[in-house]
Amino acid sequence: MRNRMKVSTLLFLMIVLSTNLLFSRNFRVNQVPNGSKYSCNTCHTGFGGPRNDFGKQIETSYLDVSGNVLWGSALALLDSDNDGKSNGEELQDPNGNWKTGDPAPGTLSLVSNPGDPNSTTDIEDHLVLLPRTLQLYPNYPNPFNPTTTLTFSVPEPSVLRLVILNSVGQQVREFEHHISAPGTYSQIWNGLDETGVSVMSGIYFARLESGKVSQTIRMLMLK
Repeated sequence: MRNRMKVSTLLFLMIVLSTNLLFSRNFRVNQVPNGSKYSCNTCHTGFGGPRNDFGKQIETSYLDVSGNVLWGSALALLDSDNDGKSNGEELQDPNGNWKTGDPAPGTLSLVSNPGDPNSTTDIEDHLVLLPRTLQLYPNYPNPFNPTTTLTFSVPEPSVLRLVILNSVGQQVREFEHHISAPGTYSQIWNGLDETGVSVMSGIYFARLESGKVSQTIRMLMLK
């Protein structure tokens, strides 16, 4: 009798676990552009099997605290499966402009799997969309030690200030960019202040400024 109860309990737990995993995977399918084409295989192999290279990269670096996918320029510009096409190109969102809830970008028939090196896209140059707004994306990696990359999109030629602030709002480092054409750009911060001294572990903020418009993100340095 006890053995039967143990078996029943084990089966119940396996069903609950499988259901939860399936739900989470289906949930994330809607958090990448055109994720519906390959469904779970966008991030996994064999419909729910081990994570592919794209899924591994998301799992390790591109989930928020609630487990939601952080799709944006940083992830779009990577080539997870090393097939010569970026994740954004394969998913028809080259610059990472798509947001959850937006209409699917590009052409569905041209979508390829960013986690499968044998699946490549024939994306045309005209599908590379220009940014519509100023956008500062989450830095990568985060947490970091001591170097991190800040990526931002610019809709028009402009002069930008990228300022690093400590937790009390004091300026640590400043970068100035003279942008001549709209597009997506990046800046590496090596963890040094203006005097060339390595900053301490802790919370920092990166603020992108263009005229009266600014955006700020939170970063964490761990040594």
